[in-house]
Amino acid sequence: MAGILFLIGFIPYILAIVKRKTRPSKASWIVWTALDAVTLAGMLAKNSVNGQIIGAFAGSCLTVGLALKYGKPGWTWLDKLCLVGGALGILLWKVFGDANFGIVAGMTVVTLGSFPTFVNAWKNPADENKTAWTIFGASCVFAVIAIPAWTLADALQPVVYIAIESVMIFILYARPRMLAK
Repeated sequence: MAGILFLIGFIPYILAIVKRKTRPSKASWIVWTALDAVTLAGMLAKNSVNGQIIGAFAGSCLTVGLALKYGKPGWTWLDKLCLVGGALGILLWKVFGDANFGIVAGMTVVTLGSFPTFVNAWKNPADENKTAWTIFGASCVFAVIAIPAWTLADALQPVVYIAIESVMIFILYARPRMLAK
């Protein structure tokens, strides 16, 4: 259910990008896609793959291309820092060759890669699609409920994703109300 919901969340997000109602952060989507691949590989190695990581990787592959075309122009220092962090996560996976280390490095950098989107959404909440992020958040609830064992390999990715989605949902729903006061 979590994987299906995550994929469904990409439908309004992609439509909003194409209609130019959403301006995704290139850095976030590049980092998320690359590190979802690393995390998926680590979870495969630990035999702990869940539907959400598959849905996240598939959807982010489509979205990264659109982010490059329709996203915010230019690169901020935060975008560049996140890209360096993403490369570092991939390097650490290669150097240490331990799937758990790869998962931890991947999720750490996925979190770091979220900050350009958090900053953009905080400054311009209308640049992001509430429906998509709400569906992503619902997916996270199902993913956390479905954690088969509270091991690093099974639990870290769903827990990190729910934390990221919770921040985005807060920004998208609470921030406009804060601005209105």
